[in-house]
Amino acid sequence: MLVPKTCLLYFAFLISFSAMAQNQPFAIIQGRITADQQIGINDAVLTKKIVSELAKLQTDGSWSDIDYGNAQYDPLRRIKDMASAYIRPSNAYYGDTQIYDAIVRSLQNWLDQDPKNKNWWYNDIFYPQAIGQTLILMRKAPRLLPADLEKGLIRRMIIKLRVGDGANTSDEALHYLYRACLTQDKNTLDSAAKYLYEPISVDGKEGVQIDGSYYQHGKQQAIASYGRVFISNSIDAAFYLRDTKYALPKDKTIILVDYLKRTFLQTIRGDFYDFNVRGRGISRKDSLGAWVSGIVQKIKLFNPENSELWEAASLRTSGNKPAGYKINPFHQQYWKSSYTLHVRPRYTFSVQSSSIRTLRTERGNNENILGKFLADGATNIQRSGSEYANIMPIWEWDKIPGTTSRDYMNDDGATIEKDWGISGTTKFVGGVSDGVYGVSAYDLDYDSVKAKKAWFFLDKEVVCLGAGIQSNSPEHITTTINQSWLRGRINVADQKSWILHDSIGYFFPSGGNIRSSNQLQKGNWYRINHFQNKDEVSAKVFKAWFDHGVKPQDASYAYIVMPGIGDQDLIEKERAMIKIVKNTSEIQAVKHAGLNILQIVFYKAGEFNSGGVIIKVDQPCLVHIKDLNAERPILYIADPTQEIPVIKVKIKLPKPDREKTLICKLPLGSMAGSTKSFNLNN
Repeated sequence: MLVPKTCLLYFAFLISFSAMAQNQPFAIIQGRITADQQIGINDAVLTKKIVSELAKLQTDGSWSDIDYGNAQYDPLRRIKDMASAYIRPSNAYYGDTQIYDAIVRSLQNWLDQDPKNKNWWYNDIFYPQAIGQTLILMRKAPRLLPADLEKGLIRRMIIKLRVGDGANTSDEALHYLYRACLTQDKNTLDSAAKYLYEPISVDGKEGVQIDGSYYQHGKQQAIASYGRVFISNSIDAAFYLRDTKYALPKDKTIILVDYLKRTFLQTIRGDFYDFNVRGRGISRKDSLGAWVSGIVQKIKLFNPENSELWEAASLRTSGNKPAGYKINPFHQQYWKSSYTLHVRPRYTFSVQSSSIRTLRTERGNNENILGKFLADGATNIQRSGSEYANIMPIWEWDKIPGTTSRDYMNDDGATIEKDWGISGTTKFVGGVSDGVYGVSAYDLDYDSVKAKKAWFFLDKEVVCLGAGIQSNSPEHITTTINQSWLRGRINVADQKSWILHDSIGYFFPSGGNIRSSNQLQKGNWYRINHFQNKDEVSAKVFKAWFDHGVKPQDASYAYIVMPGIGDQDLIEKERAMIKIVKNTSEIQAVKHAGLNILQIVFYKAGEFNSGGVIIKVDQPCLVHIKDLNAERPILYIADPTQEIPVIKVKIKLPKPDREKTLICKLPLGSMAGSTKSFNLNN
């Protein structure tokens, strides 16, 4: 294949650039940071924004609309905007004396006032980062900043680094890197590189876990909240420091790439996150927007062996290809975080629960005020990806999709009363997986409601079962099927045997008191996050739920979610393959004839006997049998309590037609709760 001359020149430039990087790390790194800060800027949009902001800038360098006693992102974000425009030859404000004067006055005002925020994050992370980025940009300016002003701001960037604090450590180390470039101080650069890379490890503490999930603030799933910060900072560090003596070590590259491939990118549908992985950030406007194409483009430079995967992800997340473009079937049970992720080309479906081993989704800094039930089997169901984007201010928060809870008179009942994490209340939480299919279960016991909840993950459908639902509370108990943006009509069959909305079918094989609505719902961001505004938000919402009544004692539900279904004929055809064999408080089981799969939840030691299949276990467990009626069936088994070292299984299948006893030794230690497989033909 002929290589264009321009490409040859580009590669030659990269080679010479790499050699130069070894000898001049400060200039090279600083140049990369400057270029990175300019990516994605639209000059017309930036100029319009600055015109509006200049109108509010006062002669002393302060902004009339900013409370400096509670400064947050502004004014430093505004100053950086002006610096970006000032150094860009393509911008109308390039080299403009008015903008230069505004930059100097506003930076001097910031230095003189030295604003502090009650939230340490602004003081120790955002402020030093924003100052560092602005100063680096101004190093390329037509006119440099006054030396005394720059020195004063650099001193202001100095904070004591929080070692061993996961994503927060990398956040702080990033502005150490900025300061190292500005001062050309080798010791600072050494520290920056060391602590930017420190969180890239799998050591059982906070950060990346052995199952591929991510912890922050204790044992709390934070895959795309703090995990997003971690991945962004780590890739930025590797991008800035590549081809220097500070380049990312190979062992850490493996960890970073694995987390990106196996977990982080899997949680993004189109350009939107699964709401289950955003933590308390779910209460921030636009928080489900992923905007990761830049991250993916960077990693290509130091991990070219996965370039096809990175390119496909870039095309999906940038909107240049459909959400299902080059998606491979994937199922992962993150046993450390009580999180399940099921991905198909046509949809993504996830479940978030909590156990005595993990923390529930946190409230903190008056964010996520109403997220009480986010860790009770919340189900994220996406096709395009945008089904829940910015719906949170008008959600009915005691009807989180997938959860079984009390139907309060208002959302006050969904209020989280304690900041920074509350432990889960049950130990039977987990899943079994073969990497493509699986089953997860959650023994709900929270807020005076009990239920056995299970999800059976197949190809075209997910079967959702609940049994043993009981409560003595005065409210109605409900199980929410979904609550998403209303898009088009809601088609409901006679007797409500199925509902079809937004290309997702919901089939109800056991009936029940099923309710649905398409009503206008109102709210505001402030009620869930006191850093957001109080402007009213209203829109129509699709909502469907089971009403189990008041004080149910042994209620149940069954529904099958079929994403990508176009009409009722397809619903009937697909659901005929599925048989819900058991749905009790002791055993829940589903068989799929087409896939030749049997999946069972044993909440206690017991026996399953149906259709010529007998399975007896002496401990509670989850079982998944692949190739059920074939010559070489495989048993997958897991212990959701993470306490049991050995499970005795007696099993009789159609092939081979004889009883077999297995002594299943299960994983221990950090692997407890993970899946073990056994060939039943041996």
